[in-house]
Amino acid sequence: MRTLVICVDRDNDIGEKTGLETPIVGRERSIEAATRLGLEDSEDSDINAIFGAIKIYDDLKSRNEAVEIALIAGDKNLGVDADLKIGEELDKVLTRTNADSVILVSDGAEDEAIIPIFQSRVKIDSVQRVVVRQSEPLESTFYMMKKMIEDPKFSHTFLPPIGLILFLLALSLIFELSDKAIGLILGVVGIYILLKGFGRESLLKDLLELIKLSLYSGRISLVTYIASVIFVLVGTFQGMAWSWDFYTNMPPEIGGFLLPGVVFVKYAIWWYVGAILVPLCGKMMCMLIEGELIVAHWTILFSVIASGIIVWGGSEGILLLNEGNYPVAYQTLFLALLGAIILSLTGVKISGYVRTIVSKEGRDMGLEVEEE
Repeated sequence: MRTLVICVDRDNDIGEKTGLETPIVGRERSIEAATRLGLEDSEDSDINAIFGAIKIYDDLKSRNEAVEIALIAGDKNLGVDADLKIGEELDKVLTRTNADSVILVSDGAEDEAIIPIFQSRVKIDSVQRVVVRQSEPLESTFYMMKKMIEDPKFSHTFLPPIGLILFLLALSLIFELSDKAIGLILGVVGIYILLKGFGRESLLKDLLELIKLSLYSGRISLVTYIASVIFVLVGTFQGMAWSWDFYTNMPPEIGGFLLPGVVFVKYAIWWYVGAILVPLCGKMMCMLIEGELIVAHWTILFSVIASGIIVWGGSEGILLLNEGNYPVAYQTLFLALLGAIILSLTGVKISGYVRTIVSKEGRDMGLEVEEE
């Protein structure tokens, strides 16, 4: 039974730095390759791997084992090209040495990624990683970070917020707005976390797609989408400004972030409502221009306004209760609820009225009208 001690240089430092062609078979040629590589680049980790393979070869040889040593290399581009070249060179070495099993020696975790290539061709008795002791944790950490960045799930989730934070910091330094950078970054990160928590992280991407489609089709909705984004930004910053002002001036015995959050909602809600209504009105205008029937959109329109009234009334009522003005607080809550109910019913009535007219006209013309 013949054992092959094989050292793998996946990125082909041997060939790129020394000009030697692989595979290299034999102890003397392996020592020559390691020496030439050391003279070209004394910090290359493959040097340690080659000498580690030679040491294993000498130990087995001293016990009169049938053993041979070989060096094979991949490609500097790594990936598929490197693995294909390693497979070709492994086949050549196995044919030349008639080895029944191998001891794989590598310079780190990345080279061990080629283990499946060996397992498909020959039995692996052992895998040895040879690295400089001081650099082993660093190399392993670097390899793990590299793999995490290459993982689409990780990179698509964590890298965009980090990149956005760095971009905002750069803008704050360029325009000398470093005192406002922290608030801006916290606001943007907060919006991202909120969207992520509700599973709506693709909302911005969808919005950009809608803007692109509107631009291509020349529809009026392009303007409404841009206006909607502006409304959201203005509402967020206005809410943050009033909330921070309230937080810095409120009595210390109150504490907490509930009331500043209520203030944020009070001053931002109508901007957010406007951000929803502007695209909706743009859609309705497009339908009018194209001669389409508007039925269900009336219900949505009035429901959005009613929701804004309820949220605003609730936030205003909480602040009035905090001030001890109970009669006005209860009156505000009651009027907000009443107004929201009336608006919701108005939207339903308008939609029902339009639907009735459309159905009646369709019956008079002997047509079946598909209701929205």
